[in-house]
Amino acid sequence: MQLTDTQIHVFVEKVLKLPRGKRQEYLDQVDYLIGRMQAKIDEDSSFAVKKFTKTGSLRKGTVLKPRGDNGVDADVAVDLDVSEASKDDINSLHEIILDLLLAVYPQKERDDFKVQPRTLGIHFRESGLDVDLVPVIPIPAEPGYGWQPSAQGAAPVKTSVQGQLTFIKTRSDADLRYRTLVQLLKGWRNAQELDFMRSFMIELILAYLQDTKGAAESLEDGLLRFFLYVAQTELKGPISFLENGRVAGYPDDVVVILDPVNKENNVAARLADAERREIVKRATEAWELITTARRNAFKGETVEYWREVFGRSFVIEERPSP
Repeated sequence: MQLTDTQIHVFVEKVLKLPRGKRQEYLDQVDYLIGRMQAKIDEDSSFAVKKFTKTGSLRKGTVLKPRGDNGVDADVAVDLDVSEASKDDINSLHEIILDLLLAVYPQKERDDFKVQPRTLGIHFRESGLDVDLVPVIPIPAEPGYGWQPSAQGAAPVKTSVQGQLTFIKTRSDADLRYRTLVQLLKGWRNAQELDFMRSFMIELILAYLQDTKGAAESLEDGLLRFFLYVAQTELKGPISFLENGRVAGYPDDVVVILDPVNKENNVAARLADAERREIVKRATEAWELITTARRNAFKGETVEYWREVFGRSFVIEERPSP
């Protein structure tokens, strides 16, 4: 039997999404942090920080409920008032943000903040919120663009935080199911332990399918065409967007998913071939299971097929059937 959007939404609301009002609570907490940092900058102009921009899944509305020991992550891009020549000196970029945080929280020590290759993190124990501050070095010749550190210690990446946010908003405005599909596929990724599949990859594949095939007719159809696309292409065909302009020169034997604001940035570049094969395998299995479930006449058996895709927590009713 086919599952309706209403049935699938039960799973999304009960299992995947944050409780009602919780996302706004987290956003308010991020705004409070930004407000405190901005007040300190206004008070002391020696801090080389220009502005802050909320980004990531919390801002986009695709954040998932915490799982295991992992809390909710919030990303904040921090535009620094430094020259482009500083873009490779990640330690000095982190120091600028760290000095600001220590001024805002004088009771804390440097070790209280988690320094990672790309971000500097702060954990709020009471709410469980983790805020990752991402240094951005603006490019004067290209307003709106900046350099961000690579998560793997590679060369900095040119991007536009606002451009990416606008790209996702454009797709989610055009298809009201888009954000829910992102959450469902992130839930599938987590259930299948495909942690190497970045959320941005999921967002961009869905956006590509929307651009080429139109809005999904239902949540089930949207999931099936995502899984079928991955299974049939094996993620070997380049994915690009109108925003990229003319694109050429990418091989067909590697995963290429272009950042819509920078066609030189392949967001799937770090995906190993063994990881690609595992994603293809799991997507193929998911397509087969949901297709089989569609042909099944019994609700209980249909749900069992879906549970093989999304885990034992998958439900389609508020209360179990008697």
